[in-house]
Amino acid sequence: MKKIGYVMIIYILALACSKESKKISSTKSDENKNTITDTALVNNILLKLIDSADAGVLRIYSDQYKISGKIKIKPPCYFLKREGKILSFSYPDIGVDETIIMQGNNGVQGIIFKKDSIIYEDYFPTTSPYNIKEGADEIVYQDFAHRFYKNKYK
Repeated sequence: MKKIGYVMIIYILALACSKESKKISSTKSDENKNTITDTALVNNILLKLIDSADAGVLRIYSDQYKISGKIKIKPPCYFLKREGKILSFSYPDIGVDETIIMQGNNGVQGIIFKKDSIIYEDYFPTTSPYNIKEGADEIVYQDFAHRFYKNKYK
């Protein structure tokens, strides 16, 4: 009788390990489909750019912001940076706390931080991409921020 008990316990453990192995392998295949291409910290908020199939995805790790808009850039996606730090500009005169830019293979898109909101702003197709390590001139950031302001308060 003890042998049957031991056999049952071993069988149950083997079955449980088999199911756990399947969970791990499916998680790994999901990770392979979604590649993190860039990360940044803006206003103490972690941002991750992820290439998922044929779309760029922005993960924002914060509950304090309302998010609106849609990512329109295509992978691979990166934040524009300078000297290894995300390039960001604020425009207090129009209530924009931070303006950052993402670049994909089909253009650039601005992200506006405003009080309790993060807005994915206009998308511009570009045939000559910016150097993601040197960023863009401030005028590009100013353009995104002021276009947002004009569109919001016409």
